[in-house]
Amino acid sequence: MMKSTRTRRINQVDYQRAYREQQKTLRKPSRDDVARLALYFMIREGLEDGQERNLADWCETMTNGLVKQGFDRDATMHRLHQLIDRYADGWDFQLKPHLTPHTVGQLQSARILPVTSTNAVDV
Repeated sequence: MMKSTRTRRINQVDYQRAYREQQKTLRKPSRDDVARLALYFMIREGLEDGQERNLADWCETMTNGLVKQGFDRDATMHRLHQLIDRYADGWDFQLKPHLTPHTVGQLQSARILPVTSTNAVDV
């Protein structure tokens, strides 16, 4: 018998919640985490002396790729320049506080359970 749309959505919500919790417990970076760090390093490297041309080429490549996805060219260039200006002004990579190591004796969240065969989400 086919499940109702409401039941499927509820099941999907439960699955996604368990999946996100498992990924957090495993401390597995998301693709956004990897992309965020890659962006940081690309911009920081491009801000080094003698790398202006490489940074400009990278911005053009990024802009073209985002425009192909349907984003506005001017808005894309504006956003990239905002990020570059922030890093040029000394803005540093933003760490995720919940991922910093805990000191001995410091309580961890009771919600985070070790992943076991009974609570693991099949990915």
